[in-house]
Amino acid sequence: MLLQRFSLTLAVLAVTAANQLDLAAQGSVITVPLTYYAPGTGPKPNFSPRGTQVTLADLPADQALPAGAVRPAKLGRLQVGPNRESWIPVLATASAAHPADLNQLFVDRNRNGNFADDGAAAVAVPTQNAKTKAWWSSFNAIELRVRFPEPERTEPYFVNFWVVREDAAPAPDVIRYSRGSWRSGTATVNGVPALVAAMDGNNDALYGHGDSWSVIPAAAKDAAAAVLSIKEARDTSRLMFLERTGAKDLVLEFKSFKKDGSAIEFTVVDRPVTKAEDRLPDDMLADERPRPRTKAAFAWSHDFDTAVKQARASGKRVFIDFETTWCGPCKTMDEWIWNDAEVAAALNASYVGLKLDGDIEKAHVKRFGVTGYPTMVVFDPARDTIVKKVSGYQSSGQVLTFIK
Repeated sequence: MLLQRFSLTLAVLAVTAANQLDLAAQGSVITVPLTYYAPGTGPKPNFSPRGTQVTLADLPADQALPAGAVRPAKLGRLQVGPNRESWIPVLATASAAHPADLNQLFVDRNRNGNFADDGAAAVAVPTQNAKTKAWWSSFNAIELRVRFPEPERTEPYFVNFWVVREDAAPAPDVIRYSRGSWRSGTATVNGVPALVAAMDGNNDALYGHGDSWSVIPAAAKDAAAAVLSIKEARDTSRLMFLERTGAKDLVLEFKSFKKDGSAIEFTVVDRPVTKAEDRLPDDMLADERPRPRTKAAFAWSHDFDTAVKQARASGKRVFIDFETTWCGPCKTMDEWIWNDAEVAAALNASYVGLKLDGDIEKAHVKRFGVTGYPTMVVFDPARDTIVKKVSGYQSSGQVLTFIK
């Protein structure tokens, strides 16, 4: 459906392009209406923002529960839209079938404080993660209506929720959500038909600086999917480019969004840069690819006590890499950094390696103050002290500086 709509619009654009006013050539701001889309048929964004936490508090004991809900029951409020009047209350409760988990979600869509008149609850079947033993309850494909004033209206906003309860722990005081919808439109810029997309970057249902935008030629390969991809989307502080055969790229600069995402403004600017040049710093592996790979891999233990014993016996320190199975930068470092010849040689010379899964080794996560992944720690077992620590993706050069 989405692809068909794009194709139809592009056909119209192609017919009328010759008659359109060349706004960009006059230095005018180009305004492009953007239509709301949610996952269904057709392409969708292949990335989403980090989940937003909503703090939950126990529902007062004297407040009645909606039909089918049982305690524990916890209240929260989604801070979406331009003001407090736009915020949306939610109630997460257990059910008779799953009394330990918050597996029912009631959304107070009309914001009247009554969770019984907004339709049926979203219901999840808790599943246990085989590795971490935590219980997950997911509530997908929930479309909200966010209020906007002047003129008074509501705009749709598509989100996915999830609740995680540690095994044998009580129901948590947090629910998380992430947006799943986006805005797309079409434009003709200096005669070039283009697709335009916008993605909310922080789950607040507002569009502005710091969110993502993308603009690509409509004739590009798989354009309807590409314009929604992480490969093309950038923060609004970044430039966009429309490539033209046999001509200089059109360089586009973001100006503004309407707060509800219903329109975007940008203009063509004169910048002495191509898309390839502008995007080069985004390729964090550009410097890694030509570097030699090791033939003497650095060995990793997965047991803290064993690694400490080996380090004490050899007079070395322990190099700890805290990772998780879902951490993308961790996987990139496994593929490109730890097998770098110079990095592996430096690690082999002075360290005993230890990889710890942060989802499992929670006692060590707490002990070493790990708050994100990957986190790398140089540990001195002789003094039982942390020598140094760094978090986030590190290039081979950064790792060499860190370990030396």
